[in-house]
Amino acid sequence: MTYLLNFGKLMAFLKLDAGVGRSAASGSNSLDGPGKAASPKSAPGLREVRSRKEVRNERVSGASASGKPGPMDGGGVRRVQVGCGPHNAIVGWWNTDIRSFPGIDAVMDATQPWPYSGLEYVYGEHFLEHLTLDGALRFLEHAGNSLGSGGRIRLSTPNLEWVLLTHYASGAEPEETLNGTMRINRAFHGWGHQFLYSRVMLEYLLTELGFRDVAFFSYGESDTPALANLERHGGFSVYEGQPSVIIAEASRGDAPIAPSQELVDWIKSDYLRYARPGAH
Repeated sequence: MTYLLNFGKLMAFLKLDAGVGRSAASGSNSLDGPGKAASPKSAPGLREVRSRKEVRNERVSGASASGKPGPMDGGGVRRVQVGCGPHNAIVGWWNTDIRSFPGIDAVMDATQPWPYSGLEYVYGEHFLEHLTLDGALRFLEHAGNSLGSGGRIRLSTPNLEWVLLTHYASGAEPEETLNGTMRINRAFHGWGHQFLYSRVMLEYLLTELGFRDVAFFSYGESDTPALANLERHGGFSVYEGQPSVIIAEASRGDAPIAPSQELVDWIKSDYLRYARPGAH
């Protein structure tokens, strides 16, 4: 089944400036469907099997091993970094990863419900592409609802349009075609990548989830001082006007963050039913 209404809405969205909020028609929807509140077990078909991880977020609260007060403590850190890995912890932030690396503040699965509220900032560098598309939707929903009103999220992720421009040349000599075939598949599947985003796709997701003031920045730049100069991954470049990495920011308004039912249906119909193991 093709969701023509969704594509019509998408085309209308492409004419809007960044930061325009979602329509009132989608404002009350969640992963459970129209009119229902978001819940950890919502949206059949957008559920991930992660029994190994489900208990981990119970360990998030309290001070870190170093004694740093956490987001749930009075006066604690209100800035959370997800997927920091073993080498990219940021001073003054609550640094988390799904793996228990030395020096991180908490082990957590960012696609599961967060125990935090009233956060100032959430940051994820080269994190989003490591989640399945439905996992990314859940992460954005839970992270967004952990922000206080006006709180801001910053994300960096490889730019699909840059990959297409730089990794494969149609009509090239056979040797270059072979190398390009390897390069483009490596970009999609290497390093644990699950899904690559274009700027339009990422902006559409953020807007449909209910984020406001969506904006894009170059490496290390931001209008918000606390979000500037955070990037640690090197290799940023621009080719034919396309940056190698998309860096997006968005704010939470007063309303809960939740995907429109159209967005859920579109993702299920046009991607998940083909991408799942055993799909025909």
